[in-house]
Amino acid sequence: MNFVWQRNPITRVVYARAEKEIKLIALSLILVLLSAVPLMINSLFSIAKPTPPVLVYIFAAGALLAHVGFLIGLLAMIWKNYFRR
Repeated sequence: MNFVWQRNPITRVVYARAEKEIKLIALSLILVLLSAVPLMINSLFSIAKPTPPVLVYIFAAGALLAHVGFLIGLLAMIWKNYFRR
């Protein structure tokens, strides 16, 4: 079980030796990918026709949160590197 925990991509991002702004951007990208997985699986295998609105709402909410996290991480990185001296 410990092997799986150490190889988890989210755990690797959290415990990486990187700035917290970079970690926030990476976690935001992981969030948008995870929120898109149900919609991609449904589109790939045509499980339900037409596509259930719940899958679209999950993707939209995940993409919205991921974009907010990406923007916060990017602005924090710009603030840290250019304005805070």
